[in-house]
Amino acid sequence: MGITTVDEVQGRDTITYLIEARRLERVADEGHQEAGDRVLGQAERRLGTATAGLEIGDITGAFAVAYDAYRMAAESLLLRQCLRPMSGKGSHVTVEDAVSAQFAEPIPEFAKPTFERFRRNRHAAQYYDDTAPPLTSEDAKWAISVASAALAGSKRISAEDVLAPFSPDRGRSAPGVG
Repeated sequence: MGITTVDEVQGRDTITYLIEARRLERVADEGHQEAGDRVLGQAERRLGTATAGLEIGDITGAFAVAYDAYRMAAESLLLRQCLRPMSGKGSHVTVEDAVSAQFAEPIPEFAKPTFERFRRNRHAAQYYDDTAPPLTSEDAKWAISVASAALAGSKRISAEDVLAPFSPDRGRSAPGVG
């Protein structure tokens, strides 16, 4: 059986907190691998849509759809752990917190500062923020590049089949042991 998280200590503590705070919920073990694969497929198609958007000059659309691909690549890893964010306000931040805590080392594109920059810029573009500078084609190219690398990393981890349903006790030492 695989590991629960890539970062056993930080990941476990963060996920446990997010579950207790009702920001993450557990999903059924049955079919979780297939669900992760399905979301990865959606992410890959969204990345193609982002690239096409950039090619026709839809910079904001390309950025926003690249973010969708990026977030879906992240969510696919959570699904493999039988986890998903609770719907509603803050669900994207929950994905950010859960995935950066666990996967930033093997997938540097999921580092907290990158995830936050991506999420905030997408939000400003999607919901119109007149204080934010307009996105440029360079911003959209960056978004597509980051999403592409994150997707590749998520596919690699998924192919290795190392993630198991989340367990807060997996990886903990017995009392009195190191």
